[in-house]
Amino acid sequence: MRTKILVVEDERTALQSLSLLLEDEGYEVLRAECGEVGLALALHEEPDLILLDVRLPDIDGITVLQRLRAGRSDAAVLIMTADTTSSSAIRATQNGAFDYLSKPINDDHLLVLIGRALEYRKLEIEVRRLRDTTPRAATIPGMVGHSLPMQEVYKMIGRVANSEATVLLTGESGTGKELVANAIHEFSQRAKSPLVKVNCAAIPENLLEAELFGHERGAFTNAVARRIGRFEQAQGGTLFLDEVAELSMGLQAKLLRAVQERTIERLGSNHPIAVDCRLIAATAQDLSPSGSLGRFREDLYYRLNVFSIHLPPLRNRAEDIPLLVQRFLGRSDRPVSLREDALERIISHSWPGNVRELENVIARAIVLAPGGVITPDCIQIAHRPSTEAGTFESHIPHREGYWNVIRRVEAHLVRAALLDAMGNKAEAARILGIQRRLLYEKMAEFGLA
Repeated sequence: MRTKILVVEDERTALQSLSLLLEDEGYEVLRAECGEVGLALALHEEPDLILLDVRLPDIDGITVLQRLRAGRSDAAVLIMTADTTSSSAIRATQNGAFDYLSKPINDDHLLVLIGRALEYRKLEIEVRRLRDTTPRAATIPGMVGHSLPMQEVYKMIGRVANSEATVLLTGESGTGKELVANAIHEFSQRAKSPLVKVNCAAIPENLLEAELFGHERGAFTNAVARRIGRFEQAQGGTLFLDEVAELSMGLQAKLLRAVQERTIERLGSNHPIAVDCRLIAATAQDLSPSGSLGRFREDLYYRLNVFSIHLPPLRNRAEDIPLLVQRFLGRSDRPVSLREDALERIISHSWPGNVRELENVIARAIVLAPGGVITPDCIQIAHRPSTEAGTFESHIPHREGYWNVIRRVEAHLVRAALLDAMGNKAEAARILGIQRRLLYEKMAEFGLA
């Protein structure tokens, strides 16, 4: 079925010329010499794209465009104008036109714009189709995505939700681990009981133990009354420990006992308290024995890693980006549209900060689009250094001792090179610039064989 284009132009010579050009390109062409006829044809024939002149003998093109949108036409619209001012372009884009062309029209430029507009329309239709045909995953609060990696996440949530298994959520920062914890709780048999959340990285270490386990009056300075900890607050429900890798070794030992024995002791008390809560932990770090290099207890890791769900980074599910963008645009308190070239800029970015970074960029773009149209200039993405040296240096754990830090760096480099080389040891050695024999020794040393 041929793509259908409606040309609304009152100058017959221009109308004839445009029609012949488009027919030569294989398009089916509809013609109208005034706004009312063009509007009727558009609503009846449902063309894929409309070339619409601003100056028409009965009603102007902007009015036609407004009535098209009110009539639920989803055709891509390109405005044609001889007006050299920006007002027509602004009014056109405010009312949902894909772009505008200044007369006299360059044929090559026109054909390029038509191709872009039709591609963007296909994308919009696909987004609507996916939204309308979303399976059960769409009922998971806050979660957006239909890519294969996200479908796997939904399946894993469905499998584990009704069990009592402890869950470890892994993935880069900003991938939505808290949303998955919410979903597991909401779909579990504990949904009517509380979901208690603790960000282990946000609470000072000297306060975190009391926060988790509670304390008795007089347990320490300023403990003027008994306090119930998060474990007890989550009785019958779910306890979510975010950034669990930030726990000190001492707290890891106490958490291990709580997980194993299902009992806790408040600070200042020797009386064990039975706790009944489902535990979900999350981390952006590798807690495995080979990955943590002694910074996280191996026995606790295996207690937490009964059932693991890995959240994919946004760069591995780029097909979900238009859906996420639509979700964030929908939060605006005023109508906002996104130009195709702005969407292309968004999709082409690697999003190291994942969904959280995308959300912040869209929120900023909405503010920077006073006319309600987001252009590429509104998509302000923070440029990161070409190397990770600065970022890495600022996070070197210097208090762990020189040789411990060196071991961690070596293990990270070897693991990264093996991943980059997809397990090919010769290639990994070449990437690192070392002899293959040395690579084998380091793999054995760090348990990567």
